[in-house]
Parts: sequence; C-alpha cells; structure tokens
Amino acid sequence: MSPSENNTKPAPDELKEKFIGILQKNGITDEVREVLIKEPPELQGEHMATATVYAQINFTDEKLKPKNLFVKRFSSNEMHAQMIKAMRIMEKESSFFNDFLPAANKFCKEQIG
Repeated sequence: MSPSENNTKPAPDELKEKFIGILQKNGITDEVREVLIKEPPELQGEHMATATVYAQINFTDEKLKPKNLFVKRFSSNEMHAQMIKAMRIMEKESSFFNDFLPAANKFCKEQIG
C-alpha cells in the first residue's frame, strides 16, 4: 500500500515511536520500517467524541506480515473537543447532585438519630 493510496500517510516520528513502544511492551521487538496511518473514508474517521484511525506497521524484515492496529483518539477538531469536555463536566456535576448529595444527606440523617 503506497502512502498516497486510500488516505494513507506516514505517521509522525513521535507517533511512530509510541507504536514501537506498544509493540515492545507486547513482546514484539522486530525492527519497524514504517508506520502508516489511514483514516477510514466513512465519516472521515470522525465520530461523536473520538476519531478512528488504522495504523499499519511494516517491519524491516519483509518476511514478517505487517501489523494492523485500530486506534481511537480524541477528535482533532478543537471546538468539538472543547464541547465534549464541557459535556463531561456537566455529566460529573449532574452525578454529584443526583447521586452523591442524596446519599450524603441520607447518611447525615442516619447519623443524627
């Protein structure tokens, strides 16, 4: 698969090193030639809160089959990421008022008696 094919591009060096680290943690110590990142054409990789990409890891030893990884990451759209963050804050605040405070109130009433 060539880098220009199917929305595929080489991974930046820091991302390549991250994938190499993941492979090494899982006992795969073969030398990596390249890491190609592909965004799926459907939805251009964007979902509600995350983006999906596929990483193809090609090894220097061509006898080894490439590894294909499915990667979920936060959306690259900054405005969308801020909206998701705000929604999570509201969700935490909601659980505080709906779950924690009633339980704390009940606990306090039990302790008074």
